[in-house]
Parts: sequence; C-alpha cells; structure tokens
Amino acid sequence: MDNQTKKNQNENSQLSTSRKSDTLFLYISVITAHLISMASGASMVWTSPVLGKLYLNDTEVNPIGRPITTIEVSMLAGIPTFTNIVGILFMPKLSDIFGRKRFLLYSGLVMLLASVGLAFSNSVILMIITRCIFGFPGTWTVSCLYAAEVSEDHNRGKFGCYFGIFNQLGHLFGFMIGPFLSVKYFTLIITSPLLIFLVIFMMMPETPIHLLVKGREDECKIALKKLRSNKSDEEIETDFDKLKENQRKHKEHAGKITDLVKKRESILAVILGLIPLLNKYCSGVTVIFTFLAPFFDQTGTSLSGDIMAIIIAVFKITFFVLTSLIVERFGRRKMLLISSTGTAIPLFLLGIYFYLHSINSSLIAYLQWIPLTCLIFTVCFFGLGLGPIPQALISELPSANLRAVSSSLIHSTGSVASSTLTFLYPLVSESLGNHWCVWWFSMNCVIGAILMYFFLPETKGKSFDEIQEILRNYAKK
Repeated sequence: MDNQTKKNQNENSQLSTSRKSDTLFLYISVITAHLISMASGASMVWTSPVLGKLYLNDTEVNPIGRPITTIEVSMLAGIPTFTNIVGILFMPKLSDIFGRKRFLLYSGLVMLLASVGLAFSNSVILMIITRCIFGFPGTWTVSCLYAAEVSEDHNRGKFGCYFGIFNQLGHLFGFMIGPFLSVKYFTLIITSPLLIFLVIFMMMPETPIHLLVKGREDECKIALKKLRSNKSDEEIETDFDKLKENQRKHKEHAGKITDLVKKRESILAVILGLIPLLNKYCSGVTVIFTFLAPFFDQTGTSLSGDIMAIIIAVFKITFFVLTSLIVERFGRRKMLLISSTGTAIPLFLLGIYFYLHSINSSLIAYLQWIPLTCLIFTVCFFGLGLGPIPQALISELPSANLRAVSSSLIHSTGSVASSTLTFLYPLVSESLGNHWCVWWFSMNCVIGAILMYFFLPETKGKSFDEIQEILRNYAKK
C-alpha cells in the first residue's frame, strides 16, 4: 500500500511540475507555422473581390478581357478546392518521410511561385491551374499536425484552434485589400505571409514526435528544451520518456491506410472526426465566404458587398480567437453543439429574407437590416466551434501511428463535400434561388448538432492514450 501511495504521489508531482505556462518560443513556432495557413486563407477568398472585376467588360480591370460566365465561376472556385483531395491524401504521408518542418518549407516555396503565376494569368484556365497550386493541397493539414505535435495535452486544444484563426486572418486580409487593387497587385500582396514564413520558420524546430519516430532522440530532447524552456531538465526528461513510451506502443504498426480497418477504435476515430468536419462544410459558411461579396450584393441592400465582407470577417476572427481562449475550459463537444445549433438559426432567418426578396415582397423595405445581422450572428456562432475545433479533433482522435493517414482520409472526404458545394452553389443559386441554398445549410447544422450530441466524446484535457481508451470503450458498446 505504501508503494502504491508513493507511486501516486510521484505521478501527481510529475503532473503538477509538467503543466506550466506556455513559452514564447512555443507560441512563435505555432504562429509561424500557421502563416502558411494565412496565405491559404487569402487564396480561398481570392474569388470574392476578384469576381466583381471578372464580370466587367473592361480590359483595364478584367485580365481575361471579357465577362466571366457562371460555369467558369463554378470551375474557378470549385476545381482548386477539389484538388485538395489529391493533396490531402498524400501530403501528410509525405510529411512523415520528409518531416513536418521541411515539408512546410517546400510547400511555402511552391505556393509563392504559384501566386506569382496567378498574378500574371490572363485566362480562366491559367487562373484555375495556378489557384490549384497556390492553395498547395494538403499543406494546412500538415501545419495542423505540426501544431498538435509541438503542443502538450493541456494546450493542444488551444493551439489546435490557431489554424482557424490564421485562416480567417487570411480571409480578412484578402477582403480588406482586394476591392482596392488590381487583380495582379492584389494577388502578389496576399503572398506576403509566405515570405515571412519562409524566413522565420527555417529557425523553428522539427516536432519532437517526428524526431523520436525517426530515432533522433538527442534532437528530440533539444527540441523539447526549446519548446518548453521553462521546465527543468528532470521535467524535460519526464516529457521525453512519456513521448518515448507512446512511441513504443505504436512502433509495431506501419500506419498504412489498411490499418484503419484492423481495429474498431481506428474506424471510430475517422467517423467521429468526419462528423464535425462535414458539419462545418455543410453549414455553408465556407462556401458563402468564397462568394461573400457577390453573395451580399444579391441581398438587394444599399450596403457594399466588399465592405460588408470586411465587417463580417472581423467578427469571425474575433470569435475564432475567443474559442482558442476558452475551449480548454468549456470543452470541444459543448462548444461544437452550441456552435452548430446557433449557426442554424440565423441561416434559417436569412433564407426567409432571400425568399421574400425573390417574390418581391413589400416587407423587404423594412427588413434591410436582416442580411448583415444574420451573417454576423452566423459567423459568430460558427467561430465558436464549427470553424476552429474540427481540425483540433482530427489531430487528436487517431492513434499516433495512424494520425497522418487518418487526417488525410478525413480531410480528403471533407474536401469532396467542400468542392462539390462550392462548384454547385453558383449554379443552384441561379436556378433555384439563394433561399433554398441557405435553408439547406441551416438544416445541415441541425442534423450535425444531433449527431454530435449522441456520438461525439469529450477530449478536453485528455492525453492521446486516454482518448484511445475512450474510443476502445465506445467500440465495445
């Protein structure tokens, strides 16, 4: 009994000494890695300020020299999203070979070169090709893996939300400068985060987990000391032993996609990761942001779509940041439920407005405030969970040996949904009306909330091993 008491005391002592405030270097590492996510975010909303110029018949403003057609709009917005499927399936696995850091550096360089090509494109085909490369497929999944693997159990949820924050900062960056610059200069300027990333990230460490997987134990300890410089050598050694023990448990598995079907908890991790991610995309918020300025122009209000896009993006970023600060207190599951339910309500009301607008109702004159108000509430609730949290869950639900391949499978499935919705939205909106699109998005949020309420476990404060134990218990039921 005395030995057991001493063991418990030692474990409690290790826990109390290991859980310390996050170091500045850790913040810099995660923030720098997500500068590439910021550039990806800017490339995602590139269509919003640019489409208005491509619809013009003015060769000085429109680089393709003629008004763009609806099917070309669908292709320009949808095809680059679709190419993410190929990248997401292979890029995280390549990061297992080359390392998270080296892969991200190569990706940043490729994105920079592609953005220059996009800036000087003068045809829709060239724009599609260079946009596909500019949003270098799969890169953001690796930046999420990097953030998860340099973090600890107590701050992994917070840093997991940083992808969403920087992705939204990229949106805001694009919305702020896009309306006031030519297509060429706008495209060149939104690549500036990549330049900063390439310079600073070279000085950041590889993730300790990847170094340990590759057998580079000394480099792993050095990386831990840099990332957790406020810890003593004994605490660093304890953290290293914990990582090594986790690695020992998973070393016998190669982490192939076929391994996912060998254990029920692995399949369950994929399914549970898919539920919030598909809910995120099927909520329509990411689709609306791709076409935000044209979308708002269709409301028939006197407000400028470009200006409203900036206002809405500011609210969205604010709530992404808020989520990163409170997610470890309230938990992933609770915030996702609040987010999904809350997002459904303003979308439903916005659908009513679009319906009244489509039938030229006299009530529209008294309801001009609804579009902006509903979109603000939509992005605020979206930012409380659906926006930032799915990426964090996808990085922590699978076991370590299957994390990359599971992430690839989940995100590629999400990209199928995202690209399909992005491609179809302009066509369906034109043929059936915006109100049916928005009502369908609202219904998806309700369905997603129901599924998450009954099936999604809470992972707040849990170690990777504890999460696997939860999944094993779920799989037995």
